[in-house]
Amino acid sequence: MESSVEPPNVEIHAMPNSSAHQPAITRPTTLAARVLTGLVLVFVLGAVAAACTGTPDGGDATAEPAVAGTQGPLTISEQGGRPFGGRVMGDPATGSIRCDHGYVEWQIPENPRSVPLLMIHASSTKTWDTTFDGREGFRTIFLRRGFPVYMTDLPRTGRAGQGCAPTSYTPRPNNDQNSLTTWRIGVWLPGDPTPDYYPGVQFAVDDPDAMDEFYRIQYPEFNAPENEQVETDALAVLLNEMGSGVLLTHSSTGIRGWVTGIKSPNVSGIVSYEPGATVLPESEMPPPIRRADGMMLPAGRPVPMEDFMKLTQIPIQIIWGDYIPTELDEANIGPKLTLDGRRINVLRAQLMADAINRHGGDATNVMLPADLDIHGNTHFPMIDLNNVEIADLLSEFLAEKGLDAR
Repeated sequence: MESSVEPPNVEIHAMPNSSAHQPAITRPTTLAARVLTGLVLVFVLGAVAAACTGTPDGGDATAEPAVAGTQGPLTISEQGGRPFGGRVMGDPATGSIRCDHGYVEWQIPENPRSVPLLMIHASSTKTWDTTFDGREGFRTIFLRRGFPVYMTDLPRTGRAGQGCAPTSYTPRPNNDQNSLTTWRIGVWLPGDPTPDYYPGVQFAVDDPDAMDEFYRIQYPEFNAPENEQVETDALAVLLNEMGSGVLLTHSSTGIRGWVTGIKSPNVSGIVSYEPGATVLPESEMPPPIRRADGMMLPAGRPVPMEDFMKLTQIPIQIIWGDYIPTELDEANIGPKLTLDGRRINVLRAQLMADAINRHGGDATNVMLPADLDIHGNTHFPMIDLNNVEIADLLSEFLAEKGLDAR
């Protein structure tokens, strides 16, 4: 498929090992030999637009966006990938399978910052990678800004598809239409041959190749409570091996971030983009929230106060894009019910932030249009056309919370 932006050229040069950054993730010695240490990975990205240069002196984590054709090389001192977590099912003497592990790939730039970013996908790892129209995504932007980046495939998805339980996938006939409406690029209703895009949407809707790619990237998602526990158990193992990390979550992995923050003492902070679920103390549950179709939904997922208090020990930021209804509108039913669901998610997030702050924590719930006058963002602000501006917000948060030191 031809792209409107030429892909990066990549050159890999083996370099002396003496100055290589030591791995920021511990692992058994049998796996250590598999790590690509002492490599310098040079991305020649002259044809890719709207990226950022790093700040090797350890100063402000923000960076000015580069003009197309002016970027310098990006040097990676270490990279690798491997499974993490999981269990062994069965008896080795009669038959066994290793399963329910995740898969992590990591890259560490030269002169890295101390706290890595752990990027946890929802629809797919594409969320954090190159944008649909070929610009740099959060992974590369934050490597340029000096952060070690770890990107996961969660258990039973992607490269970690070897699960301990059976899964099934049924193609959804209206997936294109449903995805476009759910993720607020526009509205594509049954019977309409083409979508109605939102005015001013920060998405490459005029690029047919980018839109084709957008419709193709979603992993099958398994959101039963069992899957959440399997995934967060594995993430807690990974964080123990990493030592610490700021979690970046999105959509359905929002709840994975909150649960992992409860399970692991190694979470340094959480930034969640449009989380699909939140938690509240079970002793402080507000009344249910009415949805446009009349259904009453819980205001959050109840957890013991002892667990909830663990989230008050870390800084939390929640980010929401544009085109989210602010009032209940009974027209948002049927194929548009997802829009009212997003309105409810915003209310839930505010209730959670209020509860965290009420108990001495540090949480902010940010509406980009209303709070920061940033307009046009979809459910994917990290890969929208203004993703550098969104990345700057994350850099500011990390700097403010002391999470960007070298």
